[in-house]
Amino acid sequence: MDWYRLAAKVGLVLTDPKLRATINDEVHSRASRAADNISSTYDEAVDRLDAAGDALRGRASWLSPTVGFLLGVGVGAGVGILFAPAAGSETRDAIRGRAVEMKNRVVDSASETAGSMRHAVSNLRSTGTEG
Repeated sequence: MDWYRLAAKVGLVLTDPKLRATINDEVHSRASRAADNISSTYDEAVDRLDAAGDALRGRASWLSPTVGFLLGVGVGAGVGILFAPAAGSETRDAIRGRAVEMKNRVVDSASETAGSMRHAVSNLRSTGTEG
């Protein structure tokens, strides 16, 4: 008798359109996620079986990864040689020289600006009252 009451209550609850739509959306969402999961698992299994079959037939491809690795090592060594840092003393001398050049430029620029300001001030007309 309790089963009949439960079935009647569930039937009554399922007559609500909003609840039915919510349940439908949830079931659809879960089924879609399950289908995506199954599909990706199947694709991965097929790829693994193909690779295993190729390995068993002796068609394993090792040449392409090996060539790519060796090419990468060569390019890395070349770039390392091109961008190798100079000796410590050479680097310090270069930095010191650039700092001195930058200081001299700032001093020259400040002197020129001060000179042009003095010139501009001296060329201003006198204004005001004479007393």
